Amino acid sequence: MKSKIVVMGIAAALTLTGVTVLGLPDQGGGGGGQTTVKDSVIVNENKNVTNLAVDNSKINSGIEVNGSKVKDSVLVNENKNVTNLAVGNSKINSGIEANNADIKNSVMVNENKNVTNLAVDNSKINSGIEANNAKIKDSVLVNENKNVTNLAVGNSKINSGISANGADVKNSVIVNENKNVTNLAVQGSEINSGVNLGDGK
Repeated sequence: MKSKIVVMGIAAALTLTGVTVLGLPDQGGGGGGQTTVKDSVIVNENKNVTNLAVDNSKINSGIEVNGSKVKDSVLVNENKNVTNLAVGNSKINSGIEANNADIKNSVMVNENKNVTNLAVDNSKINSGIEANNAKIKDSVLVNENKNVTNLAVGNSKINSGISANGADVKNSVIVNENKNVTNLAVQGSEINSGVNLGDGK
């Protein structure tokens, strides 16, 4: 959040989208389904953290808002000096996942620095931003990966960039920066360190 790109991203986004920050969302429980994030700020920060999952696996050191409605909000994810190891059925998210989400007038900023993600068997890693099949309108997505190593293996997959495959993107700004990043996928493979709009509209 201290880096230029993050500060610039938030500043530009607030100017472009006119987001008004009213406060943090309620601390109520919740999970899955149609979660709604509105007029809110969500900040996730991991520093000097090691996460190990193993057999059925799954690790989330980032932000997940899959299938959610995100409106007039700011989501900031920062991972620094973090190591995530999953193995078995795997999965790891040290970035932001917003697949199938409805994103309006919002800002999503992801920063991974000095991060190592290892997934292995059924694999998957996301150190970037995933917004596949999402609706993105009047919003700003900023992704920064620096000194990041992602290893997947097995069925593989890796995203250190911005993946918005099948998304509907309108009046939005998408910024992706990868520096000193190493991605290795193997067998099932697939890597995206850039911006993937796929068959987006």
